[in-house]
Amino acid sequence: MSSAADPSAAPLRVIAVIVSHDGVGWLPHLLSSLARSTRLPDLTVGVDTGSLDGSADLLRGTLGSELVLEVDRAIGFGAAVAAGLDRAADAVATVSGRHAAVAEAGEEWVWLLHDDCAPDPDALARLVETAVTDSRIAVVGCRVRAWPHARRLLEVGVTISGTAHRETGLEPGEYDQGQYDDVRDVLAVSSAGMLVRRSAWASLGGLDPRLPLFRDDVDLGWRAAAAGWRVVVAPAAVVHHAEAASRGTRSISTTTRRPHQADRRAGIYTVLVNCRAAALPYVYVRLLLGSLLRILGYLLGKLPGAAWDEAAAGAAALGRPWEVLAARRWRRRLRVGPPAGVRHLLPPWWSPYARGLDAALSRCAEPLHQAATRLNSSTRRLRGGRGEPSRLESGPVPDEAVDLPSGAGPLELVARHPLLCLTGVLTVAGLVASRGLWGGGFLQGGALLPAPDSAGGWWRLFTEDRHQVGLGSDLSTSPYVAVLAIAATVLLGKAWLAVDLLMMFAPVLAAVGAWMASARLVRGPSTRLWMALSYGLVPVVTGAVASGHVGTVAVAALLPWVARSACRLLDVESAARWGAAWATGLTLSLATAFAPVCWPVAVVLGVLALGWLLVGRQWARVAQWVLALALPVVLLAPWSWRVLTDPPLVLTEAGLVDVPGTSISGSAWQLAFLRTGAVDQAAWWLTAGVTVVAVLALLRTDTRARVSAAWLVAASGLGAAAVLSRHLVAAPLGAGTAYPWLGVPVVIAGAGLIGAAGIAADGLRGHVGSESFGWRQPLALAAVVVGLSAPLLGLGWWVTAAPHGDLHHGAAVPVPAYMVAAMSTSDARVLVLRTNSSTVRYQVLAGDGERLGDDSVLPPGGAPRLATVVADILSQSGPEDVPALGEMGIRYVVLPSPQSSTAVAKLDSLAGLSRTSTEQSVLSGWQVEEVAGSTGREPGSREGLVLMLAVLWALVTVLAAPGVRRRPLQAEQEPR
Repeated sequence: MSSAADPSAAPLRVIAVIVSHDGVGWLPHLLSSLARSTRLPDLTVGVDTGSLDGSADLLRGTLGSELVLEVDRAIGFGAAVAAGLDRAADAVATVSGRHAAVAEAGEEWVWLLHDDCAPDPDALARLVETAVTDSRIAVVGCRVRAWPHARRLLEVGVTISGTAHRETGLEPGEYDQGQYDDVRDVLAVSSAGMLVRRSAWASLGGLDPRLPLFRDDVDLGWRAAAAGWRVVVAPAAVVHHAEAASRGTRSISTTTRRPHQADRRAGIYTVLVNCRAAALPYVYVRLLLGSLLRILGYLLGKLPGAAWDEAAAGAAALGRPWEVLAARRWRRRLRVGPPAGVRHLLPPWWSPYARGLDAALSRCAEPLHQAATRLNSSTRRLRGGRGEPSRLESGPVPDEAVDLPSGAGPLELVARHPLLCLTGVLTVAGLVASRGLWGGGFLQGGALLPAPDSAGGWWRLFTEDRHQVGLGSDLSTSPYVAVLAIAATVLLGKAWLAVDLLMMFAPVLAAVGAWMASARLVRGPSTRLWMALSYGLVPVVTGAVASGHVGTVAVAALLPWVARSACRLLDVESAARWGAAWATGLTLSLATAFAPVCWPVAVVLGVLALGWLLVGRQWARVAQWVLALALPVVLLAPWSWRVLTDPPLVLTEAGLVDVPGTSISGSAWQLAFLRTGAVDQAAWWLTAGVTVVAVLALLRTDTRARVSAAWLVAASGLGAAAVLSRHLVAAPLGAGTAYPWLGVPVVIAGAGLIGAAGIAADGLRGHVGSESFGWRQPLALAAVVVGLSAPLLGLGWWVTAAPHGDLHHGAAVPVPAYMVAAMSTSDARVLVLRTNSSTVRYQVLAGDGERLGDDSVLPPGGAPRLATVVADILSQSGPEDVPALGEMGIRYVVLPSPQSSTAVAKLDSLAGLSRTSTEQSVLSGWQVEEVAGSTGREPGSREGLVLMLAVLWALVTVLAAPGVRRRPLQAEQEPR
């Protein structure tokens, strides 16, 4: 397809080069667009790169056989254009008559066309008009829009950032509204519709053969600008581009089937070979570090293919400096003027980071914006009286919303936003229920120790191998300390705030987790709401919050997430996913860190699940379930080995051993009603509704299998409570023994009972309604009433009558300030004696006093020598007792109120003890005469082990987290 040149355009001539590669789906549109052009090319040649779909035949039928060249399929775009220009020269030299006008024409230009682009009829005319305005113009580009006639902009000139990413300056999906109508200088233009001065093409050497597909146009424009030429964009010339390669509608041989890898390699190469010589070392380091960070980001996003592409591209471009230096020498001969002359055409150094931050914030804000929009819309409808569920629902209306009256208001708001309403109610209830607990000092009492002064206290405790607690300890720290440290770090280092939020808003955290987990079990929103509210109140009604059992509270918040991932792992109707196994093991590890009893209960349930999976020959799920059960042992090492070798630790949890605890053996039946034996728990009849409904749930035949599975969970919790209640646990430093706290097994049992009741209640209305009237309908109604009573009564009791137990805010260390200063600046320790009961209890304070986390490293058996000395100084002391205290590093002895007058008199009479300045109504204090002695080696650190554990946890977290979708190449590469 050629024609004589327009006389008005002489002495300028245009040779169009069409490069095709399996483009039969787009070529007809391109050829028809050229036929309608108001300014036809003087000569059009076609180059087919080994197409397998008849593209070459289509070109020959339109252009003629003498003007179509077939080359190897693996050839690059630049080499194909060069071959096409050679064929055009041969045609001009050998063919007379038809191409005589071409041979006689003057200045020559080359018009590059992709097979998947379609220029507007006046595109070439507009390009030529711009090209002749300045003799320094070497390249003119088009305004590129989406295929075939869309107004969405793709490019209006391009540049490249310092991180080797293509920059168009356009917003994603931006429409053409005339905002880019001015002719302007740019670094480069798209090669789809690019018009190049032939003399400039020859002097620049054409497109770099080392860039067969991507970034060749950017490299050409950069070289042209460095050589003193101008590269301009003519917005009046419009070309539509299908972006066939970037959209995945066809593959290009030169990309070796890895377009992202080829695209990234080409970008890095382009920046390296064209940047200023003085900046080359900096650019190398920047691109290397950027590639490493991108690899890490892709791995965190669970995109191993993209990470591999980034690594391979970086190695190919950065790992071959000889190729970079050779390419730079070739470009140096073309450069005119200072290298900085191109700088104004490049984006600022911060541009890619600003765009990345904007994209990340937009992705995070989009779900919140959508949720806020939906809430705002529904609120406006409620206020306007247009609240019928049939109008608000975009899909099938749930059973719970049927027959709601018009303008139902709060009921409809709950039906549409149950989780929002649930968290709002529980938050307000938590604020009311915690009245009297807000104030200065640290939250403490019962099993809860005060938090450290900052997150650094927890990090220090976790990384030390020798702990300044009690008489000193080298036991491995429980991993729950690291979990709390992370939470406190997120809260800007406020460790006290992490504890306050966890204890005072435990129902909110538990209810949110239960809402998410219930989605795996039931479908009805009202059933999920009941399950979430009932479970959210479990930490309160069991007395876990009032007694300060932070371990139970944390497990209550974590257990629903364990159940959520485990249910997904055991769902044989869905595809087996390893992510569910990693998530189950990860959440189980977190729960086990706060309460070791979680792991043996999980193992018991896991053995039952493995048996069921083996019967069903679910081999992949068997392996996944084994992985989930084994992960806590690995992730919690070396603390997990300590628990395995010292089984009595299973009886403990985060926090102090509750010495005043009582046995529940005489009233074990109350365990089924979520009672733990705590003084501050709710009455059994307040929670009886859950148990009654769970028993009635077994009567529904169509859900009996799943209800039975939930009952197995409840039975495992009740069984664990029964086993634990038969043992005693030793308090730290030999302060006696106590019955173990049964809160965690009871929480597990409560989760199972609530799950059984919720499974049977889901769809109960339709199930009962389909049966003829009989005993089922009254029983179902009674079950609903009884079931609703449990959370409502529990909520009312929590807000109005629930006691705070031993919880209070106060000083972290209950000794005078000068004793605290002595402990923090030296190895001095304080012996606290409590004589207000029949059994003398003692406590040794060191460092910053006993803080939450120290309980995990205090030896449960204590120091026999100290126990003997304490007994002696309060009964019949010898001359060696007080020096023995000094040898153990004890500098002060205090007796808090209420004090035994006999004990005070005895201590006053001891030689080597002298009274110190204390407030007698609060405590009495004595100073121990200093004795030279060793208090143990200096604390060390275990940063290497901590770093290894951090990497392992990060890897498991990445494997457990949901992945992200890989973005297409449109914004990063030149489409073909």
